[in-house]
Amino acid sequence: MSIEEKVRPPLKETVVNNSRRFDLRGLVRTLWDFRLLLWVFCKRDLKGRYTQTIFGLGWVILTPLITVGVFVIVFGIMVKVPTDGLPTIMFYLVAVIPWYAFMNVLNPSVQMIEGNAGLITKVYFPRLLIGGSYAVSAGVDFLIAYTLLITPFAIIYDVWTIQLLLIMPLLLLCTLMTGLGIGLMLAPLNAKYRDVKHLVPLALQLFYYSTPAIYPVSAVPPWAKPWYSVNPLSLVITGYRDAMHGHWPAQSTLLTLIAIAVTCFSIGVFIFQHFDKNVVDTL
Repeated sequence: MSIEEKVRPPLKETVVNNSRRFDLRGLVRTLWDFRLLLWVFCKRDLKGRYTQTIFGLGWVILTPLITVGVFVIVFGIMVKVPTDGLPTIMFYLVAVIPWYAFMNVLNPSVQMIEGNAGLITKVYFPRLLIGGSYAVSAGVDFLIAYTLLITPFAIIYDVWTIQLLLIMPLLLLCTLMTGLGIGLMLAPLNAKYRDVKHLVPLALQLFYYSTPAIYPVSAVPPWAKPWYSVNPLSLVITGYRDAMHGHWPAQSTLLTLIAIAVTCFSIGVFIFQHFDKNVVDTL
């Protein structure tokens, strides 16, 4: 036996299960075995997004700040949309920043099979890690914006509360789980029918205007209220606004949001894993 064979650690065998049955325990074990790959993908996504840009990570701050500035001028000063007693800039900040987090995980997740076709067709790894890296990257962007925009402005306008701090992790997790779940549902469909990636931005525009980002839920007519009680982004945004008023979101609101997020994520993982075994043939 050569010295190289003595020193080289034994290679771990990777077994790909081609069974159609959903194996949650096997999936978790596989994801854990490839956990370091999640960090590699996250690093790739963040570097790819901000390298060769003048402002770099500054875009995490500039993008929502510019959007909020436009909203304040148009809807706050010109149209005078009611803000339920909140400072105008805070009313829009806690809507725009969670919305960007939702989009930053949903949009790339829809295209993750198509966008990583070169890698997927060459080597096996759990493709869920790609979607997971998008969720982590979106979470990092959110935390930066939350720390450098929401928190300082909340202190300046005297609407910072302990509820705003403590409710944030739950609302962020639900936002990312919902966005990733929907993305996982649509990713296999987009791999086969590329029309999906063109339809998603149109659907997001409709979804955005049916979410109380630029207006309060109190301005919604009674016949539309049921939709806003099951719209996950509506529940998230309302949760932040309730926290700035100094009280916790209603228990029913939080339970509904958690149920929607868990359902979307679970269905997304199931559908993605079901079609994942034939994704190479699709590409």
